[in-house]
Amino acid sequence: MTTTPQPASRSERIATAIGIALLATGAATLLLSIGFDLRGFGGGFVQGAGIGAMLVGTYLWGFGNGTRRARRRQWLPSRGTVE
Repeated sequence: MTTTPQPASRSERIATAIGIALLATGAATLLLSIGFDLRGFGGGFVQGAGIGAMLVGTYLWGFGNGTRRARRRQWLPSRGTVE
C-alpha cells in the first residue's frame, strides 16, 4: 500500500518553524550564558530560560512533525477473533 504525501497545513508549518526557532534561540542563550560566565540568580535564570526554550522548541517541532505523519494511512492489525 502506498500513500501520497499530504502537504503540511499552515498551522503545522508554523508550529515547526516556531519550534526550530525556539530550539536555536535557547541553544544560543545557553551557550552565551555559559561563555560569559554569568553567576548567581541572573546566570541561573538565563541558563534555565535557555534550557526551557530548547525543551518547548523540541516539543513544538515534534508536534508539527507528528501531526503531519498522523494523517497518513497506516496498516492496522486485524481486529477479528483470534483462531
